[in-house]
Amino acid sequence: MPDIDILVYSPNDMKDFIRFCVEGKPTGETDPQTGLPTFEQDEDGNDIRGVFSWLNGHEVDTAQFFHTVQNDDMQLFIAEVQKDENDDGDRPWFRRIKTKPPIIIFEPDIAGIDKLLRIDGKFGTLTKFKPLSELLGTLAEDKPLEAKFAASKQKVLKVLTQLEKDPTRRRAFLAALRSDRGSMPTEVFARIKNDFQVSF
Repeated sequence: MPDIDILVYSPNDMKDFIRFCVEGKPTGETDPQTGLPTFEQDEDGNDIRGVFSWLNGHEVDTAQFFHTVQNDDMQLFIAEVQKDENDDGDRPWFRRIKTKPPIIIFEPDIAGIDKLLRIDGKFGTLTKFKPLSELLGTLAEDKPLEAKFAASKQKVLKVLTQLEKDPTRRRAFLAALRSDRGSMPTEVFARIKNDFQVSF
């Protein structure tokens, strides 16, 4: 029985967040040695490659996306994802610091996502009460976004198929997609491009 994770976000700006999901934060420039696009980096020096890249780095099989419309009273984005059967890790957004009193800090797994989200605990503001059913009724499934994710997944699967007999490179490729610290995505993706003619 597969595990389905439900990830809930409240973006500052829905259009910016959806763009971030698909493409991350490209600089608009290319690396002169590899010809691959370069990305902005977070405070830890990790490439900001976006939600799709992170999901593919965790080998998410299927994803559905729902969100409110731009300029709605409530800004809510929900990703429903089927985890890989071998992925038993939990990825909380918050970490508790054992001080007196304890402090809870926002510590996202996806590089750069914290700059696009509300972290005050609110999902929006209203001038009058509305039934929760009405608020949730403003959510709509985003089929075009799901199609873009499926296309990115197929691109990743093409490479993973080629790396089936090389578990070391396979792990390095997935880590680079996730922008793990020390994963050296420029070098990893340059070699992928050279060997398999696929660009990331």
